[in-house]
Amino acid sequence: MKRKIALFLYKVIGRKLPLSSHKICKKIRYILGKNIIKYCGHEVNIDRGAKFSSDLEIGDFSGIGENSKIDVQVKIGKNVMMGPECYIYTRNHVFKDKNIPMIKQGFSEIRPVIVEDDVWIGSRVTILPGVRIKKGTVIGAGSVVTKDTPEYSICCGNPAVVKKMR
Repeated sequence: MKRKIALFLYKVIGRKLPLSSHKICKKIRYILGKNIIKYCGHEVNIDRGAKFSSDLEIGDFSGIGENSKIDVQVKIGKNVMMGPECYIYTRNHVFKDKNIPMIKQGFSEIRPVIVEDDVWIGSRVTILPGVRIKKGTVIGAGSVVTKDTPEYSICCGNPAVVKKMR
């Protein structure tokens, strides 16, 4: 029951509060999120307009960017920064059969996404199903991440590719 109340309050009030630069708003969203999310570490920042699944796991000192959307079965490590309007998807539409309209083919199986510790995800990044973003990675703004990244890499583009190592 506690989770349902927190979820209701988050949807009605929490998502609409001002940005997390207002300490009270940041604290309210954190308290609500801690009661909704499967695992919510210490001092997690959930910014205005963020949408996420209740089975999200997010580590200490990490954040969900303003107006971001996170699907089911996502694990985010510690000290992860996320810019606004990021999307993390864990499933996709099925489109194998050309004789059946795509809209009627349903969805693929869920492929979890893992974001390891100390990652910076720039603004408007899209992360596709099954991707693992490894420790210390920087993902440039506007990138579409279609495959796993190496540790301490700087990746950007569509599709995101390694530009250099940190």
